[in-house]
Amino acid sequence: MVNDYSGSFIAINSRCKKTTHRQKTASKSRGFFSATRLMWKTLATMLFVTVIIGIASTAWYGWQIQLALDQIGKDAITNSELIMDKRLLIVQRDLMQTREHMEKSAQKIGLYPPEKNQLRYP
Repeated sequence: MVNDYSGSFIAINSRCKKTTHRQKTASKSRGFFSATRLMWKTLATMLFVTVIIGIASTAWYGWQIQLALDQIGKDAITNSELIMDKRLLIVQRDLMQTREHMEKSAQKIGLYPPEKNQLRYP
């Protein structure tokens, strides 16, 4: 690309000194700054949205952790209650399987133990 330097230097009569005049680059700077301003606004908006999403996701994640810990606590309580119920049922089953309990239950429904002459052994 060739730059146009016409009007940027002036030759003086005898000594051929060159003096340069600085040109104003307002038209270029306006375009540059408007693009830069748009870029900065876009970056700021993206940063703001990212921060909002980060804060919201952190709060949601913390809320989910709290719910999970509450559920674990409830499940632990339920589990201990079920273990106690199971132990009570095992004790009741063992009591129901004793000979005395079976004989009482059989008498309630009309059954009696066999007499000596009724017993047969294979």
